[in-house]
Amino acid sequence: MSTLTVAPRPLTTRPASARKPSGPSTVRPGLSVRHVAGVRPAACLVSVSEPTWQLTRRGLVVVMAFLAALMGSAVVTCLVAFLSVSNSPL
Repeated sequence: MSTLTVAPRPLTTRPASARKPSGPSTVRPGLSVRHVAGVRPAACLVSVSEPTWQLTRRGLVVVMAFLAALMGSAVVTCLVAFLSVSNSPL
């Protein structure tokens, strides 16, 4: 049999507080910075392939009807504006 040795995971250190000091001086007297040691997980991001929202057939019909009405009113507005211009000379 063979012997397998596994190296320990490296520890990552991060500040205990994510707050950054504000004001003119960046160093505050009397504060000691503590570091918290933590083990970084092997996989921290999980991809999810779900859509953010879905429309039912009825919802799709409502949205399409709204868009059609919006486009129709835009066409009518453009036609009325075009036809309201007089042909007589100034």
